[in-house]
Amino acid sequence: MKSSVLNPLDDSLLSNPHHLSSHDFLDLSDQSSLLKVHQATAVVDEQDLRLAFRSKKDFMIGVLWLSACILSSATIGPIVLMIPAKSTYVSISWRNQGSCLILAMWSILSYIRYSRQSDTNKYDLNENRCLTTWEKIKKDFSLRNLMASSFMSLFGCVWGFGLVLGCKYTLTAHADVLYCSTGVFILLIAILTCQYVHQYEVIGYIIYGVGAVIMLSDPLANKIGEEMNKPLGNLIAIIGALGGALYGITSTKIKRDNPQQVALLHIFVGNFLLQITVYPHFEANPLFFSFDPEFGIFGWLSDPWIIFMILCLVCPWTSILSNYALLEAYRYWTLDIVAVFFLTEPYFAEITAILLGQDEIPGFQTFIGIGILSVGILLSINGSKIKALEAINPMKKCQEVDDIELSESI
Repeated sequence: MKSSVLNPLDDSLLSNPHHLSSHDFLDLSDQSSLLKVHQATAVVDEQDLRLAFRSKKDFMIGVLWLSACILSSATIGPIVLMIPAKSTYVSISWRNQGSCLILAMWSILSYIRYSRQSDTNKYDLNENRCLTTWEKIKKDFSLRNLMASSFMSLFGCVWGFGLVLGCKYTLTAHADVLYCSTGVFILLIAILTCQYVHQYEVIGYIIYGVGAVIMLSDPLANKIGEEMNKPLGNLIAIIGALGGALYGITSTKIKRDNPQQVALLHIFVGNFLLQITVYPHFEANPLFFSFDPEFGIFGWLSDPWIIFMILCLVCPWTSILSNYALLEAYRYWTLDIVAVFFLTEPYFAEITAILLGQDEIPGFQTFIGIGILSVGILLSINGSKIKALEAINPMKKCQEVDDIELSESI
């Protein structure tokens, strides 16, 4: 017979970590997660597995969200640097402000739609249908959701800031390699917190690190028409990667129950508040709080062409789609699998930068590094896959034994 639901923090769970993937511990805060024990063995029930492992359809949907996230995120640095502002900080803020405006309109339209559905189905017994529109808004803007968004705003701001500013001072491919190294920090956090990691993941990331060092030391990798500062750009990008790792951990650990567009609205508003507080200290810009089209934080509103560019290209593609797809990808894949596949982003980023005329074609040393990186990525992907299967197979075995016991008892 099936055992009762146990507390996720039960000692029996901690004594059997090999049945859990590296960051299933981080996902146990989800109320839908169920733990089942059979003969003193703790396993993750099917409800706790990411959707991609449940059916072929969910697998393909997960692939689409992950692909959309990687492709759109790969163009963030090059496209944001195309914004006609003289200050990189201003360019970042313009992108963020436009995203806030679009998401605010999206959220309002979703509440209008919800209100109409509630009127049509007002006799529905479903709990969500019983909420009035105002109650739904208060629920989405609850303290728990706002706190989750605050942490995600902080870490997401550091992540995006690291990429864009890293692309300014060093080669796009180099900044992107470091920016996408969130899996390295996730792996380190897993090791430091005594969570289960597969040996292929460790070996893969070590090989990835060797390839990154070879790639970053390429003397022929230069930007076009830019004053380079490789050490500074690399440092900023790697700090951004740490922010990205904490962003992923926070998004999977902290429970929230508001729609993705509302959650993103909270995150981008939080980013904007951080930007107007911190950015003035990074550069001496007396026109920062103005509508100046080159140096003003609200300057994008003074030029119709820039408004069109921000609202129709920069924000929908490099901001809203990349973040929305990332949050959706976390629903279908485990945190470590998303991090590993994110390592493929620099390939697309560098191609974009070369096509836009921002980078020169790098030297042979960079391509050697890319080859080594690829081997490390493949090993890490294989390790994450094996770990996911190890989490599924014990659950199936326990289910088979439970079915046998049930039939015998009958």
